[in-house]
Amino acid sequence: MTIARSLLLGSAAGFAVISGAQAADLPVTKAAPVEYVRVCSTHGAGFFYIPGSDTCIKFAGRMRADYTYAEPKGANVYGLNGVVLRRNGRDQDVTGVKARARLDVDTRTATEFGTLRTFFRFQIDKNAGQQGSGHNTTLDKGYIQWAGITAGRAQSFFDFYASDLNFGSGYLASAGSDTTTELLAYTATFGSGFSATISLEDRNTRNVNAVAYQVAGSRMPDAVGVLRVDQAWGSAQLSGALHQMNSIALTGPFAQRVDTEYGWAVQGGVNFKLDSLTAGDKLWLQAAYADGALSYIGMGPSITSANFAATAYDGLIVNNGIKSTKGWNLTGAFLHYWTPSVRQTVWGSYSAVDYSNTVKWANRFNANIRDFDAWTVGSNVIWSPVKAFDIGVEVLYTKAEKSAYRPANDLFFRGRKSEDSVQGRLRLQRDF
Repeated sequence: MTIARSLLLGSAAGFAVISGAQAADLPVTKAAPVEYVRVCSTHGAGFFYIPGSDTCIKFAGRMRADYTYAEPKGANVYGLNGVVLRRNGRDQDVTGVKARARLDVDTRTATEFGTLRTFFRFQIDKNAGQQGSGHNTTLDKGYIQWAGITAGRAQSFFDFYASDLNFGSGYLASAGSDTTTELLAYTATFGSGFSATISLEDRNTRNVNAVAYQVAGSRMPDAVGVLRVDQAWGSAQLSGALHQMNSIALTGPFAQRVDTEYGWAVQGGVNFKLDSLTAGDKLWLQAAYADGALSYIGMGPSITSANFAATAYDGLIVNNGIKSTKGWNLTGAFLHYWTPSVRQTVWGSYSAVDYSNTVKWANRFNANIRDFDAWTVGSNVIWSPVKAFDIGVEVLYTKAEKSAYRPANDLFFRGRKSEDSVQGRLRLQRDF
């Protein structure tokens, strides 16, 4: 037994020596170092370094659910033979639902010419009822910024308030320009919060019923110029825009081409931070005027409700030329925090469209081409039970009215001179 144990121990020792010698001959490999995600505080909260690079990235998003109720008032619409064509707007949905999902991706890299930034926002809307129907998937924003240049799809530099505080603008009036468009811009900063921007923006995005003058293909982008100041008390901005109206129409006895006209718009706005009242309080004031560029006052192609309809045109062809349409908008909004988790906004907006006498006379039998105005007042109350989660309700009253109204000229329908509506909205929104 002793001899057997000695042989066994000797064999094991010899095997260990041989194995150790062979292992010493093998190449030694080390595990790759683990690259942990590092917080990037240079560009603000939420950014972290992309592993293996000096670029910081931030993911953010939003989920929103809106529930609306809006029932316009109005009398029945009659045809020539007296048959009721529409009964008090009962063919319209008065309730609606909107679900919106949004994803933001923001990357930033420090360079010797300043921060190189890319940003895109992917958005999906699903609507039903009064909010419309179907779904919409869109690249809401997508741009590059570097050394003062902004290129891609972004908020128009002309815009200022851009519906910052209100949920919606109602049926009949808007809160001024709030437009996302394709653009190429350069911003120069001068210190102390002062800056100036020149932006070339997509013309077709800003057309309002351009079919009326048989719009030609875009030959010139809209030119937007902005002067802005951002300081501790708030911000102020002066914006201007030039908008080309060219036509493919041939008019007159010799088939003459309609001359190109140019619309324009100006806007001034100020935003006061009223932290002396309560932390977070704000006051927005804004005014805009447009001639042949009605999109810049927030005006769309038409406003309709029940049996009321008024139409907006940048311009119409009269006497072999394009006659532009004038309009203006006034907007004000006040935000107050009752408590750190409860805030309220009160806001109002007024818009007006004014056709030239030449246009009105040439279209005297068209009841929709009339001077008109529209205004909205509203308020919302929002409760944030937890950070970045809002539950809010908003109520709006809107009214529109046509002037120089002549029922005898309405050959087909006895429309209304004015219309009003009340809209309520419940919103749940989670940002992350």
